[in-house]
This record gives sequence, structure tokens and C-alpha cells, in this order.
Amino acid sequence: MTPAQLRDARARLGDMWNLGRPLRASEMGRALGLSGRDPGQSVLDYESGKATISGTGAILVRVYLNGALPPDGIGCIYKGD
Repeated sequence: MTPAQLRDARARLGDMWNLGRPLRASEMGRALGLSGRDPGQSVLDYESGKATISGTGAILVRVYLNGALPPDGIGCIYKGD
């Protein structure tokens, strides 16, 4: 997954999850199950090309884009297509 694809996914997921805005980097980090001091910074590092998202992370993003909801309930109500 390219940095641009991840940025686009954050925007689409924010819309899909009825937030009315792109997911914040911290929200995307939580949705991906990232740990550490600042999961949002890891997402920003992926998007800037400083780091590469794992294959598992990229698959999870695609699963969310296909309609799965995150386990911790980020967002309100899934609107679907």
C-alpha cells in the first residue's frame, strides 16, 4: 500500500464510518491495532514514506474499506454503500 493510498483510505473510512471528516491519524492507528507511545505518528510516518505499512496492516485497511467495522467502535454508524 502506497502512502497516497493510505491517506485516501483514511479519508474514505472517515466518510464510511459517518464521521464527516477523515479519520485522524490516531484513530487509524487504533483501528490498525498499533501500539507504542503514539500510534498516530506511525500512521503519519507511513503516509510520508518514512516507514512502510506492514502487509497485515495493508490487508486490514482493505478489509475496512470493504465494509468491516473496527473492533473499538470508531465512528458512529456505518452508512454502507
